[in-house]
Amino acid sequence: MKVSQIVGKKTIDLNVDIGEGFPYDRDLLSFASSANVCCGVHAGSEELSRETVSLCKAQRVRVGAHPGYPDRESMGRVAMKPGQEREYLKSVFDQIKSFSTFGEPTYIKPHGAFYNDTAIVLPQDWRTAVKRVPPPTSAYEAGGMYLAQFGGVQSLMLLLRMHRLPLMGLEATAHREIAARAGQGFLREGFGDRGYNSDGTLVPRGEPGAVLKSEDQIRDQVLLLAPAVDSICLHGDTPNCLVFAELVFKTLVDSGYGVGV
Repeated sequence: MKVSQIVGKKTIDLNVDIGEGFPYDRDLLSFASSANVCCGVHAGSEELSRETVSLCKAQRVRVGAHPGYPDRESMGRVAMKPGQEREYLKSVFDQIKSFSTFGEPTYIKPHGAFYNDTAIVLPQDWRTAVKRVPPPTSAYEAGGMYLAQFGGVQSLMLLLRMHRLPLMGLEATAHREIAARAGQGFLREGFGDRGYNSDGTLVPRGEPGAVLKSEDQIRDQVLLLAPAVDSICLHGDTPNCLVFAELVFKTLVDSGYGVGV
């Protein structure tokens, strides 16, 4: 696995979302140490996913499975609606099962709305917030009942457990707890090209500030994130993503970080 020439304070992974049919994948891998490869449903195709995995292996880039909801119109970026749960969650199970036959993923990173639907900010009392008769037998059980209210959480937990893979996700959300309850590792992810809310979640796409567009914004964000994350993400469908990938790589190295896994 490639690591930058200069190794400093710590090594940070640079991950990219690819395999979705955009023209920058091969060039992005020149900067990336991990690739979140589309499983061919929210975008792309199985053939493209296989080709992308081959590119990653040729460049010694770590592969993660990147399943999304089966909604190509929005590219998997619209939350599940009532009545869609069974279809959507069955799809993500099928995607990981199929992808694992050729992709040899080393982690799972949900895509789009699947990521956001499970990136819940937990209130301080979340382990005791659910009341029932008879009462839960432990805080752990009560916490599980709370998490089960949210679409996709139980499915993501089961996916991690079934495939024995760590989760790449947002530190300030339920993602860490989901990985822990699945008995798997957790990779703390930050986004170099996305805006954040004050609670640590991502600004929804379509709202002002959701996607960062200037080099200064991205440079400042990377320097803010670097001490607190294991991996920094860039999207392969963002305009100027190649310029931004080189910028992020250079910013990290110039600040004394290694880039790799």
